[in-house]
Amino acid sequence: MSPHALRGMAGGIALCAGVIWVTYALSPEATAEPVTIVEQEELEISEMMTALQDAGYYVSAEAPPEEPVVEDPQTEEMDPPTEEDSAAEEEALIDEDLPESVTVETVNVYSMTLSITSGTSSHDVANQLEQAKIIDSASDFLRYLERNNLAEKVRAGDFEVNSAMSYQDIANRIT
Repeated sequence: MSPHALRGMAGGIALCAGVIWVTYALSPEATAEPVTIVEQEELEISEMMTALQDAGYYVSAEAPPEEPVVEDPQTEEMDPPTEEDSAAEEEALIDEDLPESVTVETVNVYSMTLSITSGTSSHDVANQLEQAKIIDSASDFLRYLERNNLAEKVRAGDFEVNSAMSYQDIANRIT
């Protein structure tokens, strides 16, 4: 690089730095007055849940994780809890302290290992995903792949997918 080109580049960098500094120094944020913070009233959990539901959000009331229980090795052993005990405890936790307007939904998440061999078409992949209840519609998933130019980019391999994943997540995993 010639000395003239090097000087020209250094001058350009200096000019850009100056323009950026002037822009920052004269920006409204640099000269703005301090912002005052207004304290808000604290809401009860039921009020927060109702407000979020009114705003169109899905609210889930899950119990916080329990602390691990350290048992004394000298105490006599207890019978392990049965499935009925666990179901009753879970139901009691869900129903406890919920406002009337809160509904509890159970969502099943299906998962699978998707095996794609070389030469498998994206149509076949979409059908496998639909049969495994990972996606609702094979044709919608195919349209997504085609719209994003991914239908021909499906690669061979084994991929972990589940029904909680979006079309984009699944496509990112298999392409």
